[in-house]
Amino acid sequence: MLTIIIPAYNHQGYVLESLAAARQVNIPGVKVIVIDDGSTDGTLRVVEDYLAKFPADNVQVLSKPNGGLVSSLILGLELADTPYIYIVASDDILIPGGIVQCLDSLERFPELKFCVGGGENYYEDDPSLTSSVYGAAHDEFFQLSEKKRSEALFLAYPQPILLQSTLFRVDALKAIGGWDRQILLDDYPTFIKMFSRFPNINKDFIYQPDVLVVKYRQHGTNSYKNVERQFGIVKQMLSKLAPAKLYPKAMGKVLALHFLGAVRSGQASKGLKILKGHGAGVYLNFSFYLAFFIFRFLLVRIRK
Repeated sequence: MLTIIIPAYNHQGYVLESLAAARQVNIPGVKVIVIDDGSTDGTLRVVEDYLAKFPADNVQVLSKPNGGLVSSLILGLELADTPYIYIVASDDILIPGGIVQCLDSLERFPELKFCVGGGENYYEDDPSLTSSVYGAAHDEFFQLSEKKRSEALFLAYPQPILLQSTLFRVDALKAIGGWDRQILLDDYPTFIKMFSRFPNINKDFIYQPDVLVVKYRQHGTNSYKNVERQFGIVKQMLSKLAPAKLYPKAMGKVLALHFLGAVRSGQASKGLKILKGHGAGVYLNFSFYLAFFIFRFLLVRIRK
């Protein structure tokens, strides 16, 4: 009934916790597939050793040359021969009860294509500290009309919406073409295509933030560590998926956010580098959003 895909890359310290949780999902016909993306640490070895000690007929581990997360997702979708699919990163931990509840919703309402459940931030340094992945911005996004949400996908998208908190019908993912090898981002493009093809909440999909599906591990990494690469990946995605009328505004906003992020992290030279090579419409919107974000920052400081 359900295939659980665990893409893994250099997560030898986390993958067994993720796999053990997946094995706790009590659903008839559940399958678990671990896809190792050419890890250079002991990820594949610890999984194979674990399965040698605790074998399970419904667990499969595959190893392939390193090709990036999207290549693992493409392979996982190809291998899924069940009606439903769930994807969880090898450093995150699924919550079996939430999986069952989301699946039950999809079973009871066959018109639903996917179920976005809730997520809980997991801080490994202090497991007692928890917080919700989703908040007011997400609630507002899902309450928007179909037309307004189609614009918000590019102009006011509440980051993140997680693949790890979502159960999909396999045929729905295949209907949007699955993942594109030319787009390096995994989650955001998927939801752009899913919400565009299946836009109606409680008809095409369901949002259940109170049904916790995953513990989303927080590593405390600097999101602007490689600002040029990060910006390039987002630009690549917008260039391919954003409607022409929304692209200058969406790209201008992304450019302003990444430029300010680079400056804040002491990478002003890289921030200046990403400013090159855009059209007049993008620069116009960049100027607007740059002024807006700076004004908002100063206003918050004044209020403090």
